[in-house]
Amino acid sequence: MTRPWALLLALVAASILSLGAALFAVDRIGEGIIDAQAQAAAQAEQDYMVTLAREEGLAALIATFNRRERIHGGSGFRYALTDAHGKPIAGVPALNGAAGPGHGWKVAVTEAGGKRKVWHVLVGALPTGESLYIAEDNGQRAAFRQALIEVSLVALGFVALACTLAGLWLSSYLLRRTGQIGATAEAIAAGNLDARIATGGHNDVFDRLGHALNAMLARIEELMTGMRTITDSLAHDLRRPLAQVQRALERAESVNETERSEALADARAATQDALATFSALIDVARAETGLSAESMADVDVTALLLDTAELFEPMFEDAGQTFKYELSDKPTTIRGHALLLRQAVGNLLHNASTYAGNGAVITLTERGGAEGIDIVVADTGPGIPESERGRVRERFVRLDPARSTEGSGLGLAIAAACAKLHGGALLLEDNHPGLRAMLRLSRR
Repeated sequence: MTRPWALLLALVAASILSLGAALFAVDRIGEGIIDAQAQAAAQAEQDYMVTLAREEGLAALIATFNRRERIHGGSGFRYALTDAHGKPIAGVPALNGAAGPGHGWKVAVTEAGGKRKVWHVLVGALPTGESLYIAEDNGQRAAFRQALIEVSLVALGFVALACTLAGLWLSSYLLRRTGQIGATAEAIAAGNLDARIATGGHNDVFDRLGHALNAMLARIEELMTGMRTITDSLAHDLRRPLAQVQRALERAESVNETERSEALADARAATQDALATFSALIDVARAETGLSAESMADVDVTALLLDTAELFEPMFEDAGQTFKYELSDKPTTIRGHALLLRQAVGNLLHNASTYAGNGAVITLTERGGAEGIDIVVADTGPGIPESERGRVRERFVRLDPARSTEGSGLGLAIAAACAKLHGGALLLEDNHPGLRAMLRLSRR
């Protein structure tokens, strides 16, 4: 037997047992309530009959017995009256001796016409010495219990059917939803990284699980895509500096001492370019995976921007460009990674100087708000086409096909990873003319 069917049968059995226990408890409680009410009613009836006999005499009591027998017949309480010697005087003759000697509550069994009856009898004494019997036919209780049993059996049948149907539906639902998750996992294991778990929009536990797993899969796909991009780009971008190192070393083997020193210097410079590329890739990877979060501390962004602006001012002067910065007059503190923030802002300033051209105006602006801080680097250069602004934030992307400018194409990728680490984003907009790069950081 498969496990789902075993669970279904266990559910049905547990439901039936629970309902059976509840019905048994109802029967016991109901029986107790009926007993208490019947005894109270019989006691009140006995008190009334005793009072009637005392005040109006034995003849009035006998007349009352006979009248109640005629009116109620076999329903309700039945009565019997015997003299001091046990001889029947009125009422149901069969009760006279069935209850036995003594007074109080007794159980009496009678047989009449081949039918056996069990009675609950309250036996009391009249002031004149007669015995008064007030009896309740247990047949009515038996009929009640039989009806309860029949209703219980029907209820148990409905419960079993309902539990079975509900279990079948639940089992089918669980198998279908878990089957979707399993099928997605198999598709991903087969190499289809685009596979995602279908969600029904009900926001149930499977939808929440699906959203969480889809987010995880999207993140894994992003990292794997980034890894493929890095390996592909490394094979392309490191070919040039490594080839330069190889040529410089080959030249150093066959030239004089002076030319050999120049060749070794060229090899050293090419090696430094390769190391810088690797270092930048490590910075991007640590920021995107959140590993740099361990180095977070309180950072005065205003002071950091001021130091960076003063560091880059000579570069703008040498390039014949105008540099302006508008920073807060008060310290602006956030929880951040100071080294990565400095590198990201430096990359934006360096890109602006490199691509804006001679005579361009470059501005560095800080804008603080309740939710975060915007660091804006704007220039009046040629800018970036709108269709390319999303792509240039990727690793190793350079819009210069000939790669005539220095760099590895990682500057904006580092800035975007830094913004992501700080709960924000890197936005590229048109400056009319030029480019407006906004590093948005969250205070949280």
